[in-house]
Amino acid sequence: WRSLLVRITRGCNWNRCRFCGIYPAMGQPDFSCRTLAEIRHDIDLLIRLHPGAKTAFFGDADPLAAGMDIFVGAAHYLREVSEIQRLTCYARASTLHKLGPENIRLLADAGLNRVHLGLESGDPEILQFHRKGQSPEMVVTVARRLKEAGIEISYYVLLGLGGRDKSKQHMAGTARIINETEPEFVRLRRLWLYGEGSAGECPLMQQVRDGSFIEQTPEGTVLEVKLLLELLEPLDTFFACDHANNYINVSGLLREDRKDMLREIDDFLTLPEEQRQAHYARIGSRI
Repeated sequence: WRSLLVRITRGCNWNRCRFCGIYPAMGQPDFSCRTLAEIRHDIDLLIRLHPGAKTAFFGDADPLAAGMDIFVGAAHYLREVSEIQRLTCYARASTLHKLGPENIRLLADAGLNRVHLGLESGDPEILQFHRKGQSPEMVVTVARRLKEAGIEISYYVLLGLGGRDKSKQHMAGTARIINETEPEFVRLRRLWLYGEGSAGECPLMQQVRDGSFIEQTPEGTVLEVKLLLELLEPLDTFFACDHANNYINVSGLLREDRKDMLREIDDFLTLPEEQRQAHYARIGSRI
């Protein structure tokens, strides 16, 4: 273990993104909020099991949907009974946007240090197609408010989300948002089309079958990483492909390591095609 995992909500309060559907697929189709008493009980148990823990993470997909009273109450209690130095959580941009700047400052005062935001893409057409429920403008506004409150931002970008035909559009829009908002972290993940033909399959499989979405190739996702790096400015942002399902794993500070990361990608792309294809096959799809 590295971080105390405290469940504030169960499941996802949105559950409409075409590319996801993972909570229903994993047996958590409904969204619900836990009581503050339940959360405090869990915190007490976690502290007994891991008394020296320094970091904590509030889940599930959007724990702020539980409301300010529960989230802030849980955060204050955690700080009171533990030695936690860093508190992070997932959050939907739309939820943070509704909370407004004053509540975001209250979150910072309660000890929230970092928010993990599913940017996914910075292109409005792609976001709308996938029913993400946010716009690029909304993300920019939320990012500004978080920075003003002193809360760090970690974006998640989903490679392949534009399919083959909107790949460049996807990366161009994403780079615009990152360059404008200068997050502390950018983490890349790859679109995973799971459970084909099963009751719990990825919702996007329907669009794959009817031809309205053409899945990106493995090499296409590597080229997306390269294009994104080429479009990004030398920011003080840590860029990471830190997931097992990424076809290439590069990481570093954009200001210092961008050229090295691009060189590493180019070195990979110069390998014989047979070797590259074997690498893609070994990675496969996983979450």
